Amino acid sequence: MLRRVLPQFARVLTGGLGAYAYDIDKVGISFHRAAWQQWPAPQRAAVREFLHAWWAHTLLTPDPAVPVHELLPLCAEASADIGPWLAVWEDLRHPVADRHLTDMIDEWEWDLLEDALPWRSWFVWSEEETEDVRTELAAWLVREAPARLRATGAPSELRHAVRLLGLPHADRWEDPHAPRHRYA
Repeated sequence: MLRRVLPQFARVLTGGLGAYAYDIDKVGISFHRAAWQQWPAPQRAAVREFLHAWWAHTLLTPDPAVPVHELLPLCAEASADIGPWLAVWEDLRHPVADRHLTDMIDEWEWDLLEDALPWRSWFVWSEEETEDVRTELAAWLVREAPARLRATGAPSELRHAVRLLGLPHADRWEDPHAPRHRYA
């Protein structure tokens, strides 16, 4: 059914789902369950092109209809792979894309520091695959985010949170810059 409604659905998705925005976390799973990567080549290419165009456009849009911290999980789940989406972001050297990175880290800081994937992904990946996705995301942030956070003037707490991601979990909380309000 997704194949038949995709053109109309794409218009609704890029507009933010309106009153149904609370369901955005189900969209990636819906794409995944539709097994679009098994569709005939032209249809598969159309879905891939749509997702990539939406992702790139969102990264460069100051106030997108779907926030980046919601669209990244959607794209990763739809494709069952986070790598291509992080690669697009890495290639986009733009102040708006950097601002979105700052906002995403701010939104996800606690989950990341607790070694948790910052969104629920029950239907796409196994527990081991979920851990692989989380590890890939954290490694990408440790490598990619520091310069971009400095460029956006992000608070030092966020810059330290990213640095802490590069430490073993137990060592994070002994660091002098570990977030202390966690225990407050």
